[in-house]
Amino acid sequence: MKKYFVFILAYLIAPACFCQINQLNASTLAATLKENAHSVKREEKITFEVKDIDKAKLSVHQLITVLDAEDEYILHFNQYSSSFQRLDNATIKVFDAKGKAMNEYKMKEMKVQAIGSGLVVDGKIYYFRVSAPTYPITVQYDYEIIFKGTLDYPDYKIVPPDQAVEHSVFTASVPENLDLKFKPKNISLNPVISASGKNKIYTWEVKNLPAVKNEEGAVSSESYPAILLAPNKFSMDGNEGDLSTWKDFGIWYSKLCRQVNNLSDATKNQMKEMVKNATADKEKIKIIYDYLQTNFRYVSIQLGIGGYKPFDANFVDKNKYGDCKALSFYMKACLDAINITSYPALINAEYNKEPVDPAFPHNSFNHMILCIPGAKDTTWLECTSNSADFGVLGNFTENKNALLITPSGGVLVATPKSKSSSNKFDLFTKIILKEDASGETESVLKTTGEYKDEIISSLQDEKKDDQKEYLVNRLGFLQPDDFSLKTESEDGLQKTDFKLMIEKIPDFSAGSKMFLNPRIYKLWNYKFKAEEKRTKSFYFPFPFIKTDTTVYQLPENYIVENLPKARDVKFDYGIFKTQYIYNEKENTVTSIAFLQLSQYIIPAGKFLDTKKFFSNVIDEYTEKIVIKRK
Repeated sequence: MKKYFVFILAYLIAPACFCQINQLNASTLAATLKENAHSVKREEKITFEVKDIDKAKLSVHQLITVLDAEDEYILHFNQYSSSFQRLDNATIKVFDAKGKAMNEYKMKEMKVQAIGSGLVVDGKIYYFRVSAPTYPITVQYDYEIIFKGTLDYPDYKIVPPDQAVEHSVFTASVPENLDLKFKPKNISLNPVISASGKNKIYTWEVKNLPAVKNEEGAVSSESYPAILLAPNKFSMDGNEGDLSTWKDFGIWYSKLCRQVNNLSDATKNQMKEMVKNATADKEKIKIIYDYLQTNFRYVSIQLGIGGYKPFDANFVDKNKYGDCKALSFYMKACLDAINITSYPALINAEYNKEPVDPAFPHNSFNHMILCIPGAKDTTWLECTSNSADFGVLGNFTENKNALLITPSGGVLVATPKSKSSSNKFDLFTKIILKEDASGETESVLKTTGEYKDEIISSLQDEKKDDQKEYLVNRLGFLQPDDFSLKTESEDGLQKTDFKLMIEKIPDFSAGSKMFLNPRIYKLWNYKFKAEEKRTKSFYFPFPFIKTDTTVYQLPENYIVENLPKARDVKFDYGIFKTQYIYNEKENTVTSIAFLQLSQYIIPAGKFLDTKKFFSNVIDEYTEKIVIKRK
């Protein structure tokens, strides 16, 4: 009887063991799952259990086969942990291609990095890098996250690009009186809904989902299949709130921050004194914004009820630093002191993130800016930057939906649309070409917007070697033997003057002829990847206008033999024009170019036109100005 029982038990257990072995063996993968994939999620079981309005637990089990080095990042485990979302019971197991166990790592073996800009510790990252001697390799992750506060429900991120899914299950259990909201993205997948006692159970399941190819320039992870989850009711550190509507969420945030506006009377009087001679509100706002930019610095600190409550204005005033929330609220407090109304605004920043959905309240925010409504227009301020122009948002926060935090609740409004005229790159260069093909150049570069910020961060106050690397590797200038450079701000733009000494100016020489490039740098040098069929929009970092005027002063004994033909190329979102002029009297050749991208988001159906357009720009640089000895 005992033998019979053991036989039956073995019979029942065997299928489960066989299934696990099958999933550990890379050779058992179906061909359809390996197509276009660099990794395959073999088995995933994620359970999110809301125990109460302020307590929850996430349990994760993942078994992933990494097929090649393209998806090596999957072998890099990293999880954020804080007092509000604590990592617990993390284990990593590694298997070879045949499913044989190689290594096992516990949480105590992981490396830990504190977060907090060196001023305060506001959390830590646990990370571990699994080495892959060969591919394929399979890694198993098991861990739990304990939530103390329930504003941020974890989304079910079904699959990243270039990964297939063999089997994945996500289960959310929530008290029926709290319930939850969900929204499918880039997939048609409905949950099975059931009940267990007083809990409502949502289960999403995916089987044999082919890989979604990664497309360059696509919007971040939001382009790929996922289920967004959000609470209706939540609590953070005893502060209960409602995320049923944007208005309700704004009410909660406004209450959370009601005590941070505590500027001292001395500072309030200082603000009034600073603007006493200004007549218009906009002038007053600019004076105080200039004061903020000059005297305060940004630090990334995510403290204060899970990173949501900012340091109070008095703390920022004394210490002269703060994160985006603290600096935005400080600017608001200063404006309040001079009777100008402003509203902090939560926003999901980054140029390639989609705007938050007005119809689905969900905490997707990662940044804060300030909005000042005016009688005729609205002023937006980026309070973390020491170089941003007054009233100008960069590509980080343009084209978004921001949630204004008002005393009566949250109001979702659109931030300004980006314009090509805001981001200008205008270069004038004169080249003194010598008969031995060497030369000296003098250039004046004027930049605004994103180009201005780039020049400031890459050239201003940088070491000479770093400046040279930027000129040559980023802007595509010819390698100089020596150079000098200076930068200065001038009427809302950045002006950069530089001189280059170059041993060889022509691209090449043949006999009595020199073959010159249209200019000594590349107006555009990014080559798009070949895509047979694109399904997602392409995101440029920003729209722009680039203009270039290059004047070659030819050697006395040389004349022009041939000039490239002028170009005038257009497509729906761009213009490229060139012109070449030979002044026989002064013996100069002038090359003029104009390049404009008017829209930074390119629909998938227009990508090939875009690729062709910029290929034309690259091709133009290969044409030569031919000069010859008399």
